[in-house]
Amino acid sequence: MTTLYNCHTDGDQYRITKFDSLGNVESTYLCTVDECECPAGFRPSCRHRHMLPRFIAKEAVNSFWFYDYDRQGWMTNDYQGHGPVYEPAEPAPMNGFEKHEQEIDAIAAQAEPTSPEPTLRRRI
Repeated sequence: MTTLYNCHTDGDQYRITKFDSLGNVESTYLCTVDECECPAGFRPSCRHRHMLPRFIAKEAVNSFWFYDYDRQGWMTNDYQGHGPVYEPAEPAPMNGFEKHEQEIDAIAAQAEPTSPEPTLRRRI
C-alpha cells in the first residue's frame, strides 16, 4: 500500500497533504521548514519538514508530483498516456538539525579510540 504526499502553497506557508492508495485524503498540515502543525510538530523535526526541502528543490510545489515517503521517490501520471512515472529522489538539502548531527559525528570520529576490553575466554 503506497502513501503519497503532495505540497501546495497556502499563504506564506506550505500545505502537505497525505493520500492513501485510493487517492483519498488522509491528513493535511500547514508547515514551514522550521515548524509544523502535525502531532509531531513539537519535535526537532517531523516527516513533513523532511519532505518540504525536497518539494522545493524539485520545484514540485503546486504541481502534479507526489512524493512517496516510504520509497523516497517521486510519482506522477505520465501526461503522454503511458501510465504512472516513478523517479528516485535526489538527496534533500540539509536543515540545521541534520548539519548539527553531522558536526557531532565528525567530532566523535576525531576522538581517540579507546582500547577494547579484553575478550572473555571460557573453557568448555
